[in-house]
Amino acid sequence: MNSDFKKIISTSGINFLFRIFGLTMSFVTSIMIVRLFGLDVSGRYSIVFTISQAAAMLLALGIPNAMVMIVGNNRLDMGQAKKLLIQGLRVTLLFAALPSLFFFFGSDFIAVKLYDDKELINYFLMLIISLPLFIFHELFLYFFIATKKFIKYGLLMFVLPNVLLAVFLYLFYKLGYRGHFSFLAFALSIGLVVLIEAFLVFDLKPSKKENILSTNELIKTASPMMFSGLFLFLLNWTDVLILGTMVDKTQVGIYYNAFRAGSVGSLVIISVNLIIMPKMAELYGKGNLSDFKKLVNNTTRIVAGLSVPVTAGLILMAPFILSFFDEQAVEGAETMIIIAVGVFVSAALGNVDQILNMSGNARIFRNISLACFFVNIVLNYYLIPLYGINGSAWASLITNVLLNVVCVLYIKKKLGFYTFA
Repeated sequence: MNSDFKKIISTSGINFLFRIFGLTMSFVTSIMIVRLFGLDVSGRYSIVFTISQAAAMLLALGIPNAMVMIVGNNRLDMGQAKKLLIQGLRVTLLFAALPSLFFFFGSDFIAVKLYDDKELINYFLMLIISLPLFIFHELFLYFFIATKKFIKYGLLMFVLPNVLLAVFLYLFYKLGYRGHFSFLAFALSIGLVVLIEAFLVFDLKPSKKENILSTNELIKTASPMMFSGLFLFLLNWTDVLILGTMVDKTQVGIYYNAFRAGSVGSLVIISVNLIIMPKMAELYGKGNLSDFKKLVNNTTRIVAGLSVPVTAGLILMAPFILSFFDEQAVEGAETMIIIAVGVFVSAALGNVDQILNMSGNARIFRNISLACFFVNIVLNYYLIPLYGINGSAWASLITNVLLNVVCVLYIKKKLGFYTFA
């Protein structure tokens, strides 16, 4: 095992610990929302949370992933990386205005006509003011990944936001606030973290370094990653959005909590993948496909091996885990098991999305994820009336398998190796 790979594994271990803490706090905050505000509020929160994250991903224009690729491929120094980040912040701020207007004027229509729930209106109004913060948070986090500041990334991604969210949830509960203040708690926690991120990144004296590429070139490079990232996110969370139009909010809440619990296996996947992203970009930029292949194969084996006991535990303990949320939440045990199996498939086949993104094949991954996105929609509308929330979980599993298999076959054709070899 070479020194670079040892360093990746040790750093991944630290990141994994951050993620364990984040996962624990995520469960704590989910339980707090259910027990302090109600399972129906949890359902509404999950709908608006999903929409907000999808909107933020779209409006980030793919720049977060592009930063990792550009910094790694071109081996940029810290000053150049900061200039790239500033470009991204300026561009995304301009694009954030239009969706804010959309949610301001369209909140009644979305809440009443689409979801038949007036209570959602206030959630959407809060989304308007918080959307730019979500976008900036995404950009800052990926800047830390691109510049290999993984400790800062872990603290600002998993630790601080979750702790602040728990504090604000409890504060609003004690003050007698209900419903949409659960989402305000989330927005405030991200807002405070963004201020800390800005303080950590920027010096009082601006950098005089030249931009590495023009704004148009940045957008052109990033746009395929924007769409592929958005469609990949929607593949995982379309279920919540569609369920919200077809079942009551309590069932949405049950699915949301089951999905989060079943996705615990992704801890291992993401912990390793985020660490190797900049290294993959660097190796591909050097044209070193031999080490690129070794890096992918070694990490896939490790992630798959670690995912086996995690997935087995989730399957065996699904009712017990969900009982912490609420007695009614146990109804989602089968859903949780199906989701856990889907996550294991991703672990076993490798981080196909970032392999394609970091190797200049973002457009191909965009096309694959777009096709799978539409497959997922069709499956959801067909299976939900037949099997309820379990139908949505099956749609997610089938689409996930399809996406990963197609990507693996394309990587073999384009780069000459299987991710799991």
